[in-house]
Amino acid sequence: MIQKIIVMISFLAFIGNAQAQKPETIYSFARIRKPIPYYKEQAIAWKKEVDKDPKNANAWYNYFRVSKNLANIDTTDKRTRTEKWDAIKLIVEKMGEEIPGSYEYNYVKFSYEGNNYDYLSYLKKADELSNGRTLHVDYMVNWGEIERNIERRDKYCKQLYESGDFSPGLMYYNYNVMVGAKPNAIIFTIGDNDTYPIWLLQSQGIRRDITALNLYLLNIDEYRNKVFKELGIEKWDMQMSKDNLDSNNDRAQKRFATEIIKHVAANKKNYPVYLALTAGSPEYLKPNEENLFLTGLAYEYSLESPDNMAIMKRNFEQLYALDYLEKPFYNDISKEITTEINCNYVVPMLKLYDHYKISGDTQRMEWMKQKLLFLTKGKPEEKEIKKHFESN
Repeated sequence: MIQKIIVMISFLAFIGNAQAQKPETIYSFARIRKPIPYYKEQAIAWKKEVDKDPKNANAWYNYFRVSKNLANIDTTDKRTRTEKWDAIKLIVEKMGEEIPGSYEYNYVKFSYEGNNYDYLSYLKKADELSNGRTLHVDYMVNWGEIERNIERRDKYCKQLYESGDFSPGLMYYNYNVMVGAKPNAIIFTIGDNDTYPIWLLQSQGIRRDITALNLYLLNIDEYRNKVFKELGIEKWDMQMSKDNLDSNNDRAQKRFATEIIKHVAANKKNYPVYLALTAGSPEYLKPNEENLFLTGLAYEYSLESPDNMAIMKRNFEQLYALDYLEKPFYNDISKEITTEINCNYVVPMLKLYDHYKISGDTQRMEWMKQKLLFLTKGKPEEKEIKKHFESN
């Protein structure tokens, strides 16, 4: 009997391990976030697939993607960044040997090189071979934006929109960022999830008067000079070495960002300038804090003191689409990321709650209270929010 139990336990352990090692489609960390152990298991699983069939382009792509995710987030990996990326480079080179004519290799080759348009031929080849696949489309959108070819940017944004391969929750969030901005506004963003949705929405005809400036893309001299010329902004003279522009040199990037925000805010055409809350890290805010005013999901840059509470009230009461926060009637591939980014509503909502209480508007105070309780349920902020309600 004991022997049978041992055999059964061993069999179940084998089944459990087999299930854990089953290869699954790997997404970029900007779309879906999984724990480090998951990615480690998947790296093993996809390596086995590659070894089993070196011509399996899908296996190579997922092996590259999971290795890249681990290189970016695995704090237990004590290799230097150079060592990590040299290992990924070997994967790319091996793909070039085994599947050089594939969509996956051409996409990966360009992706590995970043926004280096010396390798544009690989991106173009991936586009030719795409046959409805959209892995490369973000880069095609970038290419259109960097060259300020808005027609091209719109073309690929529409392709992505029609594919349905995007997060509805992030679209709603960024819609609210946009509708709360003044006409012809410039909005500073910082990542995939606060930039691509804006361009996607604009390709659908929404707030095309807005210019979204991604702080990392502005590191590219040619692009920065081109978009500044369009906007009538003086050329940026700050020179930074290649090392300083390394995306991992956070201090240099933050210094660059804080100074360029001031530079753009001084534009001669008086375009309103905003810093999206998603880009509102303390390092960016502190040097400009006396000129940044919270208006909802963004800070408005102003040398004067606008009535930002009135603007915030208008945004939440009249302009923002908020039903999706409590009634998301859609599947969201980036649900966890959307939930995280929605935490940006908490601070402006809390300020409005206090305002409604002071002004005696109990109906709207309760409206805001319920939204805050829903947004923070089960999150670290929940306790502090409840304590705030009790103390006030």
